[in-house]
Amino acid sequence: MKTIALPLAVLTALMIFPGQAQQPTPKEGKAAAPTGTEAKPATAAKVEPPEGPAKEAGPPVAAVSSIEAEELDGFKSYAPQLQQLVHDALALTKLNLTYTFGSASPKQGGMDCSGTIYHLLKGLGVKGVPRQSDEICGWVKNNTLLHMTPTADSLKHPELAPLQPGDLLFWSGTYESGLREIPVTHVMLYLGKLKKTGKPLVFGASDGRSYQSERRTGVSVFDFSLPPAADKSKLYGYGLIPGVGKIIPKAPAPAPAPAPAPSVVVAETETAKPMPPESKPAAEETIKRAVPSPAPAPPTTAEKKPPTPSTVPSSTPKKTSPATSSSKSTAKAKPKAPAKPSSSKSAPAKKPLPRTPTVQEKLGETARRLGDSIRDLISK
Repeated sequence: MKTIALPLAVLTALMIFPGQAQQPTPKEGKAAAPTGTEAKPATAAKVEPPEGPAKEAGPPVAAVSSIEAEELDGFKSYAPQLQQLVHDALALTKLNLTYTFGSASPKQGGMDCSGTIYHLLKGLGVKGVPRQSDEICGWVKNNTLLHMTPTADSLKHPELAPLQPGDLLFWSGTYESGLREIPVTHVMLYLGKLKKTGKPLVFGASDGRSYQSERRTGVSVFDFSLPPAADKSKLYGYGLIPGVGKIIPKAPAPAPAPAPAPSVVVAETETAKPMPPESKPAAEETIKRAVPSPAPAPPTTAEKKPPTPSTVPSSTPKKTSPATSSSKSTAKAKPKAPAKPSSSKSAPAKKPLPRTPTVQEKLGETARRLGDSIRDLISK
C-alpha cells in the first residue's frame, strides 16, 4: 500500500500543474527570463505630431461628406487654376480618409489639417509650401496678403468682406501647441457658398467639425462658422495662396464703336463785289452766287373791299410786282416800294419817297448796273 501511494500523489501533482513539468530548460549561452516577468521591447523615439495630440487610442474612423464643384455658387466664374484646386480638394473628400495626426499622405489612410493643405497645394504644383499650419500662415503673410480678424464675431463682419473662394483660413487656440511665433494651430481652404442654401463651406481635415449639423471626422467638407465667444479657439485670419491668388475672368470684348457720321461742310456765302467791266465771266459768276433766283411767289387774290359811293370796284385784280412779293418775307411791316422805272421810254413816274434801300435792293441795283455795262460792251 505504501509503494502505491507515492506514485498516485506524483500523478495528481502533474495533472494539476502541467506547465511546470513541460517547461524546457534554457539553452546554453542564453539566460532564462526571471519567473513572473516578461521581456519588454525597445521603445522608439517619440515623434510629436504637427497638429494636435491624439485624443484616443485605436485606429480612427472616417465620417466624411462631399459635394460636386458645380453645387458652388458661381463656380463657372472661378479662375481656371482655382477651379482645378477645388476639383482636387473635393476628390480627396471621396477617398474616405480619416483624421490621422502627423500624416500628409493619403497612402497612410488619413491626414491632419496642415498635411491635407500641404498635400493639396503640392499636387497643384505650388512651390515652397510649409508643413505646419503656423508656417503656412507666415508663408501667406510674407508672399501675398493676410487679413487679420481680431474682432470678427459673425460672417457678416467687415473684416470678412474681402474673403473669396480659394483663400486659406487660419485658427488659433484649437489645442495647446506651446510657444509659436504665429499662434496658429489649424488651417482650412474656403470653397465658397452653396447655390441652394447660400451657406459658406470649407475643405480640410478635422475631428469634430460639422456639415449640415452632422459631426464629421476626416478629410471632408465642413460648414464655415466662427467659434463661440467663450471658446478658446479664434479665427486668426485668412489670405490668398501664394502662386494661385485670384484671377479675374476675361471680360467680353467691347462692341465696335459705330462709324462716325460724315461731316457736313457748310459753304460760306460770298458777297457780291463790284467788278470791272473787262472781266465778264468773273462778273457773271459773282452775280449768280450773290443773287440767287427768287422763288416764284404763290398767287395772291385781291382783297375785296365794300364799294363806296364815290368809287366803283374794278373787275381786274391789281398786279403785284415780283420785287414786292419777294420782299414780303423780310419786311412785312414796311410800306410797298414804288415800281422801278423801266429802261424803255414811258411816261414819267412819280418821285418815290426817300427811304433806305434794303440789302437785296442794293444787290439788285448792282446787278442791273453790271448787266448794263456788259450790254454796252457787247454792243460796241
